[in-house]
Amino acid sequence: MGKKIDGIWGVIGAMASEVELLTSRMEEASVLRHAGVDFHYGTLEGVPVVAARCGIGKVCAAVCAQAMIDRFHVAALVNTGVAGGVAAGLSVGDLVIGADAVQHDFDITAFGHAKGYMGLGPGPADDSQPTRFAADPDLVAAFRAAAESVPGSGSILTGTIASGDVFVADDCVKREIAAQFGAAAVEMEGAAVAQVAVANGVPFVIVRAISDLAGEAATVSFEEFEKAAAERSARIVSAMLRQA
Repeated sequence: MGKKIDGIWGVIGAMASEVELLTSRMEEASVLRHAGVDFHYGTLEGVPVVAARCGIGKVCAAVCAQAMIDRFHVAALVNTGVAGGVAAGLSVGDLVIGADAVQHDFDITAFGHAKGYMGLGPGPADDSQPTRFAADPDLVAAFRAAAESVPGSGSILTGTIASGDVFVADDCVKREIAAQFGAAAVEMEGAAVAQVAVANGVPFVIVRAISDLAGEAATVSFEEFEKAAAERSARIVSAMLRQA
């Protein structure tokens, strides 16, 4: 990979299925409970790692990410798990690596701002566009290369991750998110992890396996494919660490 990460890798997933494959393979593992979160730390693929299940939603993700940075001084953050496919052509089992992330439910449009615009940063920003948190390009490239080395990863797309505190299971909402944000996938945590990472100057990447297509059948698809999709995303993380 282009950038060498010296230090501890932090890995965050919302649900147990998104991190169990990783924590079960850790060596010299210990657990620290802090801020209501169990942080599993040790080595994985010979690399120092701390992994945690943050819980569902943006607030849980932000709390976990900040606590992980404060307690473990992680050198990079990886948000792994599942997502609903939004981009045309995606299928269940495909992989999306987030080039950037937006919060699709952040709404101060009453003041004339674009949906997703958050007014962050030290200087003036273009309020006609949503606030985008850019992932580290070296990590994005490295995870894509790792994904391509893992058999059965499905199609791999690099694009925008749209996060919000809602499980999207509506074709109209899906089309709206795609049109407003150019999103490839929709989920509930990634942009919050991204915001915390950017605020702390920590490089990050979001890796999501598609468990559903965010339409009316999303709940059925999610319940059927969530575990397999979560494990696929975790396998990509392991493959990346082997190359770190």
